[in-house]
Amino acid sequence: MSPEPAFEDVANPTPEEMTAWAYAPGAQPPVSQDWDILATRPAFGSLFVALAADGQCPHRQFFLGCLYLLAGDAMRTRFRTMSEVSLRALTDEAMSMREAWVSTWAARTRALVRTPESFDYEDWCDSRGLASTPT
Repeated sequence: MSPEPAFEDVANPTPEEMTAWAYAPGAQPPVSQDWDILATRPAFGSLFVALAADGQCPHRQFFLGCLYLLAGDAMRTRFRTMSEVSLRALTDEAMSMREAWVSTWAARTRALVRTPESFDYEDWCDSRGLASTPT
């Protein structure tokens, strides 16, 4: 059995550390609670899209959850955590992947941006929300 991927600072993982963890079957999150919140940041958006779109990634649903959290937090904060322009660019990137999970996320995110009053915290920022029903 291979060792769990190591993180120098679990609150500030590098893209390389995130990727190593993503492809480690059976690896547990490095902290027991809220690691998705710690790890989710706009700079990782493209990485999250790629990992969530990869059917070979054992932790792809975790990264799909990070995408929902990223979009939900942008809406919740009225785009203070991630600009609307950046979020729209990320949805464009996701749609170009032509993969059902990330395309559904992108379509749902675009709909949310059009109708911000439809934002529901549990749907967008809870791992049992929309990320638990990828398509």
